[in-house]
Amino acid sequence: MDCEPLNKQQKLIASSPKHRKQGIFRLTLGRKLTLVTLIFLLLWSAHAGVGYLGRSQIASFSGLVNEAGKLRIHSQRIALLSIVCGGYAPHESAAIASCLEAIKQSVNSYDSSLKTVASAPFGLLFKRDRQQLKAYITELQAGWIEYRAVTELVLKPMAGGGLSDQSSYFEANNERLLTRAEALTELLVASQRRVQSAQYKVLNALQLLGLLLLIAFALIGYRQGVRPLRELARLALRADQGSYGWRFDYQASDEVGELVEAFNKGNLRTQHLLDQLREEAEIAQCAEKETDSILESAADGIVISANDGRILRINREAERIFGYSREDLVGRTVHELVPLRHRRAQGVYHRRYVEAPYSQAIGGMSAMTALRKDGSEVSVEISLSPKLSGSQRQVIAVVRDATQRLQMEADRQRLLSIMDATPDIITMFTVDRKLIYLNPAGRRQLTGVLVEEVGNRRFDDLLTAESRRLVREKALPKALSNGVWSGELMLWSESKGEVPVLLLLIAHSNEEGQEIHLSAIARNISEQKRFEAELLQRATHDQLTGLANRVLFEERLKQAICQAQQSDLMVAVIFIDLDNFKLVNDTMGHAIGDLLLCEIGRRLDANLRKHDTKARLGGDEFAVILDCLSKPEEAIPIVQNLGEALRQPTCLRGRELIVTTSMGVSVYPADGSNTETLLMHADTAMYHAKSAGRNRHCFFVPEMNLQVSERLNIENDLRQAVARDELRLHYQPVIDTKTRVVVGCEALLRWQHPKHGFMQPDRFIPIAEESDLIIQIGQWVLEQACLQARKWQDSGLILGFVAVNVSARQLREPALTQSVQTALEVSGLAPDKLELELTEGSVLQGTAIAREILDEIQALGVLLAADDFGTGYSSLSFLKLFRFDKVKIDREFVHDMLTDQGDAAIVKATIAMSHAFGATAVGEGVETEAQAEALRHCGCDQLQGYLFGKPMDATELQELLQPG
Repeated sequence: MDCEPLNKQQKLIASSPKHRKQGIFRLTLGRKLTLVTLIFLLLWSAHAGVGYLGRSQIASFSGLVNEAGKLRIHSQRIALLSIVCGGYAPHESAAIASCLEAIKQSVNSYDSSLKTVASAPFGLLFKRDRQQLKAYITELQAGWIEYRAVTELVLKPMAGGGLSDQSSYFEANNERLLTRAEALTELLVASQRRVQSAQYKVLNALQLLGLLLLIAFALIGYRQGVRPLRELARLALRADQGSYGWRFDYQASDEVGELVEAFNKGNLRTQHLLDQLREEAEIAQCAEKETDSILESAADGIVISANDGRILRINREAERIFGYSREDLVGRTVHELVPLRHRRAQGVYHRRYVEAPYSQAIGGMSAMTALRKDGSEVSVEISLSPKLSGSQRQVIAVVRDATQRLQMEADRQRLLSIMDATPDIITMFTVDRKLIYLNPAGRRQLTGVLVEEVGNRRFDDLLTAESRRLVREKALPKALSNGVWSGELMLWSESKGEVPVLLLLIAHSNEEGQEIHLSAIARNISEQKRFEAELLQRATHDQLTGLANRVLFEERLKQAICQAQQSDLMVAVIFIDLDNFKLVNDTMGHAIGDLLLCEIGRRLDANLRKHDTKARLGGDEFAVILDCLSKPEEAIPIVQNLGEALRQPTCLRGRELIVTTSMGVSVYPADGSNTETLLMHADTAMYHAKSAGRNRHCFFVPEMNLQVSERLNIENDLRQAVARDELRLHYQPVIDTKTRVVVGCEALLRWQHPKHGFMQPDRFIPIAEESDLIIQIGQWVLEQACLQARKWQDSGLILGFVAVNVSARQLREPALTQSVQTALEVSGLAPDKLELELTEGSVLQGTAIAREILDEIQALGVLLAADDFGTGYSSLSFLKLFRFDKVKIDREFVHDMLTDQGDAAIVKATIAMSHAFGATAVGEGVETEAQAEALRHCGCDQLQGYLFGKPMDATELQELLQPG
């Protein structure tokens, strides 16, 4: 088959009558397609049939495998249930019945599954597999007959109500039946796999045959269909390229041959027509391109419409504005681009314009609303021009999108409204500070300035004199060089005076970089300044009293020291501590305590010089700085007057209080050259004032440091004393007055210090109370004393009680009751064998709390003794408030009772009062026989003193307690 030019004048082969006659029986494309279809239909039917048989076989096989698997499960279940049922006792009838019913169900299920397997058709399996399956099924049926017979024996109840025990049979034969069922299952699976393998081979063969036929048909189709058509396509491509002088020499009796013949004839006719049209098309194309170029290059949208409003043509910008493609929009009317609410007015205008067309802009290019394809509206500006195209009148509309311009205008208006509404002052001014714009907040700052008068004012009119200088010398040059400046300055208001503001100054330049004007934003920070001042006040002053706090005090002291160094003067530091302030809090409440602290602060402020710094360091500790002193003696009258003012009575909520203070004074530079040292030495001096009896002041002297150092060393050693087993208990016997027999003892604490040796309690007990170590030590004393008393009892020694002293600090501890109870429980000592000795001062420091704790202790059965009775100020109320079991007369009265009638009267009265309250009277400090005899005549019940024994260790007291 060749393509040749027509100019070779080869004639087309005409169809002869013979050819037309043969054409009745020719193999057309339709008949070829029918033949191919029938062949592939046969192949598909064969493939579908084989596949259907395979799926049917798989479905049947799945059921058989499932039933074969059930045989294994049922046989195991029968064996297990038979063994379980055989284990039930005859009286468990309900359980036996339930178990037998389960066995019956399993037997029936096994029969059903075995019948299903035995009756299954195996026609599609290979002959050998069918024979093996029948043999396996026969063997399984034979085994099941015996297995079922044994199961029937289990199902028949015995005479006694029990069941036949066939467990040995099932254990021996169950595995054999399982093995047969498993062999049957495995054979089924293997047979099916072999059948499936054969099916797959048949299917593969059919597929291969179909593939070969497909290849053959493809080759034939290529030669008789694709190849001629491709040649025709090549000629069509040449024709498309403008070459129609070629023919295709191909002869066939089918439709392709007819198509080739018709194509060759059509080429000749088309060649002549195209030559005529080419010239006309080139002319029209040039005109179209020129018009399109003009329309598409326009920056505005162009819509050309007929007089009836039908749109004839649009450009690219019009597509963007209205959201239509030109295919969608051409043919519509311009009315569809107008919102419904405006269409009537637009229709009237359009009719008038068509009647008298002329070039004009709608509204003088003012914006109007157009409707987009998506239903949204867009602001546009439209100008109209008439056009005559042949005999048809047209209207050319130039459309400009006004959205951006209107948005910019709206943004400008919003910005102006924000600037007008903001409380910040916003202004614009020239480089020479002449105002261009001033918002209402700024006009309110310049009282009485109208909008039209702003141009006559200057930016300097808003500023104070100092701020004008700052703007002129610093802010304005900085803004002009860097573009921006920010900082704080003061504005001037005729109504408010000076107003602090945070100012942001911005320089604006043109395209050439020349500054043309500046803008300023000023925010009022008066509230911020007030808040900062409040924060500073809180950070540097005590919130309760309003006095300076420790931070400000130390800063002021540093400043005072620096000034003293420069002026060769002195500075005194007074450290003030309220005496027994904790007692006020405990007895009257913290509200009264706070009022008292405020009153002390007020008195400090009222009775010191104005420039003196008064501070509350924390709790009940105050401090004062006295500066500009020429000599230390100048501080003495100030301190004395201050002490007198502070101890004056004060009335708080109807209660009069007299509070004394202990004050320590240190002086710069003699007592220290820095704040820390001066404060520490003033504190040391204050501590000595307290040690000397409170209600006084002390000036620091270097020897105090030695005492403080010794006290700190004792406190540090005391913290380790319990752990190091350095504490010891000594016991002083208590004697019955009449029989002179030891009836008890008092436990007295001693400290075996590794350096100082045996230390008496008066050296370390006050330190323990101040540092709260007394809580731990007191617990240790309680436990040791109770343990020792219990040891003496277990040894057969008669001891009526052991007395333990309790301090005031322990009485303020709510856990004291629990400590006493724990000591009794650990030791096993009876509660009535323990006495707690309390002084009047320790109890009355916190009457309410102490009474509650002592009531709890007495409820345990522990006895209470009033120690050193008669030395306090409220001894009678002491006995009335607290029901003591024993009253111990102070040794001072016993010592002088033989020579001082007053002391003798006190002793007699104390004994009488003790008996009146039902308490035992004890005389302390008995050193002579005459004292003992005098106490006996007065009716004293028990005696204690060196006459009968000094404090001794437990071993010595045990020897004393030994009979004989």
